[in-house]
Amino acid sequence: MKETRIYIITTICAIIAIFICGLVLPVYAEVGDRGEFYPKLAVVVSSERVGEAFEITCVDRDGNEWGFWDYEEEWIPGDIVNLLMWHLGEREEDDELVEVYFEGYTDNIDEFFRVIEWR
Repeated sequence: MKETRIYIITTICAIIAIFICGLVLPVYAEVGDRGEFYPKLAVVVSSERVGEAFEITCVDRDGNEWGFWDYEEEWIPGDIVNLLMWHLGEREEDDELVEVYFEGYTDNIDEFFRVIEWR
């Protein structure tokens, strides 16, 4: 009987504490404050070893260069990548690269740019 009473009191106190935290520490997530995500297709133009990691540079259709670091030696010029970007500001240069996904490979970068009418 005493254990049951302690269990009930502990449960009620935990519920009250959770309710108070919900009132005292509100979490607001307004859409206007968050950036938007969007994909961007690019082609890897260089992969250079810097210490233990590799600095990979890719170019999108507007000629903007985007870079990222990776510890794998798998990236080579001609790799087609899909960049997941996070829109943060008015200019595209303010956006942040979040994720990189391998989409394929082209043997001839110049031919690839010509076919899809880049540059």
